[in-house]
Amino acid sequence: MPTNERHRDAGRPLPLTEPRGNPDSGLLIDENVIRRLVDTFYDSVNQDDLLGPIFAAHIGDWSHHLPKMYDFWSTVVLRTGRYAGRPLEAHQRIPGLRQDHFNRWIELWQQTVARVVPPGGQEAFVTPARRMAASMSAVLLRESGPV
Repeated sequence: MPTNERHRDAGRPLPLTEPRGNPDSGLLIDENVIRRLVDTFYDSVNQDDLLGPIFAAHIGDWSHHLPKMYDFWSTVVLRTGRYAGRPLEAHQRIPGLRQDHFNRWIELWQQTVARVVPPGGQEAFVTPARRMAASMSAVLLRESGPV
């Protein structure tokens, strides 16, 4: 296992593989917060000069994609088990991804979380997002070679 900071959680299960159940009862998160967060985030992404064109080229039907993202974040944060997709495989079909895309994605995500999610629940979204971005970029950028 690599020892650098980027991979320090490598031995820990990803959020989607952790047991189902209720999150910490102290979190002020529900399905409405998740939906508002996802909608607000993707509005920002679509307006972003770097990420917008990538999403426009690969998401043909937002009415299909957004419910998947609601289910994804519900599974990650609330442990509902509603999401059964394979995010890494989906992103492997996107050519030309670079580290700056992942950096911008996490930057926009953190900004949106700060605006939408109550302070007591923000880390429940930010920590797994950072972990996923690091894991995905490590795999995808290694596969595509140096850019």
